[in-house]
Amino acid sequence: MTADHEALYSLEASVLGAILRSNDTLAQFPRLEVADFLHAKHRYVFTAMRNLEHENRPIDVVTVQAELAKRDVSVVDFADLGLLTLHVPTIENAVEYVRQIRNASLGRRVRGALSDLLQRADEHEGAELLSMTMAALSRIDEDQPDATTTIAALVRKRFAQLERIADERARGERSMTGFPTGVALLDEKIGGWQPGIVTIVAARPGMGKSSLGLATADASSSGGFGVHLFSLEDTEESYADRTISRTSEVPAEQLRNAKLDIGQCRSIVRAQIKIAARRWVVDGRSGITADEIVRSVRRHKKSNGTCVAIVDYVQLVKPVDRKPRLSTHEALTETVTVLADAAKHDGIAYLVMSQLNREVEKRQDKRPQLSDLRESGSLEERAKCVVGVYRGSVYGGPVKGVDWDPDWEDRRFSPSDGEHAAQVQLCVLKNNNGRTGTVFAHWCGPTTTIS
Repeated sequence: MTADHEALYSLEASVLGAILRSNDTLAQFPRLEVADFLHAKHRYVFTAMRNLEHENRPIDVVTVQAELAKRDVSVVDFADLGLLTLHVPTIENAVEYVRQIRNASLGRRVRGALSDLLQRADEHEGAELLSMTMAALSRIDEDQPDATTTIAALVRKRFAQLERIADERARGERSMTGFPTGVALLDEKIGGWQPGIVTIVAARPGMGKSSLGLATADASSSGGFGVHLFSLEDTEESYADRTISRTSEVPAEQLRNAKLDIGQCRSIVRAQIKIAARRWVVDGRSGITADEIVRSVRRHKKSNGTCVAIVDYVQLVKPVDRKPRLSTHEALTETVTVLADAAKHDGIAYLVMSQLNREVEKRQDKRPQLSDLRESGSLEERAKCVVGVYRGSVYGGPVKGVDWDPDWEDRRFSPSDGEHAAQVQLCVLKNNNGRTGTVFAHWCGPTTTIS
């Protein structure tokens, strides 16, 4: 066996082992076919797995062995299957293994077709040989997955979605097309975070990006929508404290210092009961790539019912190692592209936090602008919705035309110091499917919450 065949054997065994260890893994490979496997034993095993999947039966060493026996397949025994379960470096990487297996399979088919044509080349003239070559490659291309569909089918599918949402609204189960942001006025303006797209939440440090993410996680999970949150900066303890604080109304600082009275302890216990009922998972790993984020979301999507994925924040996502190394701009572009493709493919709302650079603070009006994202890769281009977070109290007193204005219907007068401190602006800078503009929300300093 050559080195290439050994590597491919290992990849195939790892994929089959991943499926045996976690049946949900198979759903991540809808385009993987039996013919993509090079080794005969692996083709037999994968055929048995697809048969079991079709019959909605569990897939494990015992059921696969029984399925093989039913098909009179004797070249794979119980020991072979047991070894497959040990041949899995990391289940989360199985999607990448499948990509390499399918790429190798395509290469074999192309080389086979070209080899056959070379053997017959002397028998045919140029024009005929060219026609045969194009026909052979066309047959291979036709076998590749094709996601095209008719506009009529798209319209029917969308109408069915709208009917389902209307029914949910009539039953009081849902009031918008997207998923709750945690801020009622923002929900009203943009219809919630929309599935299938990336939304960027951009701000300078300390403005409340993470707080908006937590408000979303709280509201969406409370509404029965699964949330998958990636905390790339804050520790798990910090997120736990802020979640407890938001739900119990006990100041976050007192939680950090563990200075709690009996009443606050009781509030925390009640909060814990509420939180335990929510579908909300947190990934606290640092230094992970966009591909690892997507794989983690897909792995937990079924069990968690994930509808919203929150990445806090994009500049901390690890770029893929390449030679030559990517620039910061290129790395951000690649990260957002991967997340945007995953959002579209999986129908999940990706909420991605982004830091803004210090150039913002050189302006008198320090509210985020869409142009502030132009130095951050393709964030501005790939995101279908962009929301900037701004708290004027961070910079001092209220400024006319920024924090209030006589021409603004809901902010005609200069706010008091207390009102100014509790004011946060959510600036909808881009919204491909709806309105833009500013929403004024409430900021609670002690619990660091936006509502």
